[in-house]
Amino acid sequence: MSNVLVTTGDINREYEILGPVYFQVSNKGVFGSALSSLVKKYKDQIASMKKQGTMSQERSDWGFLYGEWSVGQSDFEKAFFVATEELKKRGEMVGADAIICMRQDIDMDTNGFAYFYLQMYGTAVRFI
Repeated sequence: MSNVLVTTGDINREYEILGPVYFQVSNKGVFGSALSSLVKKYKDQIASMKKQGTMSQERSDWGFLYGEWSVGQSDFEKAFFVATEELKKRGEMVGADAIICMRQDIDMDTNGFAYFYLQMYGTAVRFI
C-alpha cells in the first residue's frame, strides 16, 4: 500500500500544489470488469480488511427475488477501496505526499442490469 495520504478536507501543513489526480472504475463488463480485475489485484488487502472488520463481509443479495440483478453493497465498498489505492498511485506518479479535498461520484446505470461507475479525484500536493 502507498504512503500517500488521502483526505476529503485540507491538511494543516505547508504544501505546494502539484495538480489534480483522477481515477475511475466500473463494474460493467460482459466477461469481467475493470473493478473485478482490480479486486483480484488487491485481494490480500481486502481479505485482511474483512478479517479485521474494517470492510464488510460478503452477504447474499436478494435482488433476484424481485426479478432484478443488483450490484450488491459490498461492490461499492470494494470499489471505494480500490479507487482510493489507485488514486494514491497517481499521486505517487507526480511526486505527491498527499491528495487533499478528495471527492467521489457514483453514477448508476439501471438499464437492464444494474451497473455503477465510480469517479474519484483530488488535488495532489507535496509537503514543504
